[in-house]
Amino acid sequence: MFFERHRIMFLLLCVLAVLIIFSLVNIIYCSTVLTYSEYEIKSNKVNNDIKFVAISDAEGNTFGKGNSRLAEKIEGANPEFVVILGDMVKSSNGNFAGVKNLCSSLSQKYPVFYIPGNHECLNFGGYDDYLSVLSSEINKTGAKFLINEMTEYTTKNGDRLTIAGLKGYPFYEYDAPEYDNEENHLFQSYLDQEDENHLSLLLCHQPETYMWGLENYKIDLMLCGHTHGGVVRLPFVGGLYAPEQEWFPKYDKGYYSNGKANMIISSGLDGAGMIPRFNNPLEVTVVTIKSTK
Repeated sequence: MFFERHRIMFLLLCVLAVLIIFSLVNIIYCSTVLTYSEYEIKSNKVNNDIKFVAISDAEGNTFGKGNSRLAEKIEGANPEFVVILGDMVKSSNGNFAGVKNLCSSLSQKYPVFYIPGNHECLNFGGYDDYLSVLSSEINKTGAKFLINEMTEYTTKNGDRLTIAGLKGYPFYEYDAPEYDNEENHLFQSYLDQEDENHLSLLLCHQPETYMWGLENYKIDLMLCGHTHGGVVRLPFVGGLYAPEQEWFPKYDKGYYSNGKANMIISSGLDGAGMIPRFNNPLEVTVVTIKSTK
């Protein structure tokens, strides 16, 4: 009986050791290795296939000297252009050297479109208007910083795209009933230009804007970050926690569609403060628009 109890205890300790080692390896992998998440979206609004990359939420993290490792990973996807979905700086210090270096490198090869997240919209680093300073510095690299703005882009094969950068939610109650704000002005302009002859992309850092009401509008494709993929991802469950949505978020990572509005959420390039990513690798999002013509 004595030896039997000790044998069971030994087996339990072995199982525990394996679980601890697996968890540590998983955390290290999810905190250091850049991976691709790939999506294909079918559309009759383009004549040719279009591939682009989306990244988000590095929050001051850099990958290699001057972000060289991240730039190489993006280049490995061979995109037509790159979109950056915000929170590339950390609100605790506002240092934008890493993302500026990245934009400088990428802009030599691709069109780059950058929208602000909640971190970019804070004032820190001794600046009275940090967002204006950041946008000016990013624009100097050749990238285009979109703050409630739209731009037109023509692909190498001649397809015309509209790319709109939405800073925040257009329909907060404190702006009711007119909703006379820059976000709504941009959103209405986006809706007005939408037609069957070209594809329109809506870049918005927070996917909660989708669940709060944008899902009711016709949106070809909305691209978001912010959630960090739920930080910890549980098998058969999904993400554990996301800002605004809190525990077990409905919209944490991946492709969502209600037949009217379509959205992809990138799980980003950082964890959540002291909480490490688990079962949730760092993500470079690769989107291919497949022509159905």
